[in-house]
Amino acid sequence: MALFYSGLALFLIYVAILLSRRFGIPALIPIIFLGLFTKDFIHPEHLHFFVELGLILLFFFIGLEFNIEKLKSMTAKSWKAGIADFVINFFPPLGLALLFGFSFVEALFIATIVYPSSTSIIAKLLIDYKRLINPETELILGILIFEDIVAIVLVSILFGITQGQVSPAHIIANIVLMFIVVGVSIVVGKIVLSRITHYLEKILTGGEDLILLMLGLLLLVAGGFKLLGISEVLGAFILGLMFGETPFAEEIEKSLNDLKELSMAIFFYNFGASIPAINELPNPIFLILLVILAIVGKIISTYIGGLMAGYSPKLSLRAALEMIPRGEFSIVVTAMAPKNLQPLSAIFVITTAVIGSVIFIYAPKIVDKIFGKKSKKKKEVPDYLKDLVG
Repeated sequence: MALFYSGLALFLIYVAILLSRRFGIPALIPIIFLGLFTKDFIHPEHLHFFVELGLILLFFFIGLEFNIEKLKSMTAKSWKAGIADFVINFFPPLGLALLFGFSFVEALFIATIVYPSSTSIIAKLLIDYKRLINPETELILGILIFEDIVAIVLVSILFGITQGQVSPAHIIANIVLMFIVVGVSIVVGKIVLSRITHYLEKILTGGEDLILLMLGLLLLVAGGFKLLGISEVLGAFILGLMFGETPFAEEIEKSLNDLKELSMAIFFYNFGASIPAINELPNPIFLILLVILAIVGKIISTYIGGLMAGYSPKLSLRAALEMIPRGEFSIVVTAMAPKNLQPLSAIFVITTAVIGSVIFIYAPKIVDKIFGKKSKKKKEVPDYLKDLVG
């Protein structure tokens, strides 16, 4: 029966993706709903390996696309906006959760779920609605990179908490260990890769050679980090950063992209299936306030960040209205969160993803209504933006 249920789940995921394309909505939304509504007769544990692999591949691809040099150039103009984004979108949700009686650990999970925007949803919408040429796109992607890095650190801290390391000493030790391992990994990785890149170019013929090498390395590194008590996704991210510096980074991305898309679809499906019954939802007033705070906070922080980075009020507001959707990082954290938070967090992610996508679509019209419309000259999309969002 495992084969039957696995096949049924994959077929239904395919149908959900078709529907998302038909109605122009992010694919993860119908996939999550599919998992939620079919969990009683399809058992997603049959697909558990793909769930783990999807998460690892997601962070590997983030590292692969952001490589070290691109991180420097993209964040040079956006780091102030990134700090404003973190302060405004992390601490108010933390305070709101504490005000409503959640424990500090629960509030920390909630704040981490609320804070980051969805890189995958926003990047997809930028492509679909042809906004890569917009001048504010660099600001948006710079903030998203900043968020991804901070979110990876937060995920590593929360990973330690889920392992029972809840004392400040354990958390600090985990952060210190993480930075030591990251530093050593980057130095060793750059030295080793610089010496073997030429050799790899000779022996790798693409196709199955590259897939086997990269999957083997990815699972070894991620598993090694997990054995050290550090989040495996951080290991995957670092490996991506390293190979992002090599001449065959694009070929790696092409070789593993289909497997990543399959695994991530299964991850989102499993996430939906793991959500407890919605009638267990605690405190709907808190949920409504949290959604409002998340939307307003992201608009305010991005607008302020845009002004700090030297953008005009009009461009800053347009960027702000395009930064609302939450997605993959929030889902990752929700999957790690205490069971009592998962229904609330899941509904929060779905709600902000849907509302944020709609606001993204109408952002130019909203901004033009406020500031007036100007004629625009056609611009070419910068190569690094094409590379960053695929």
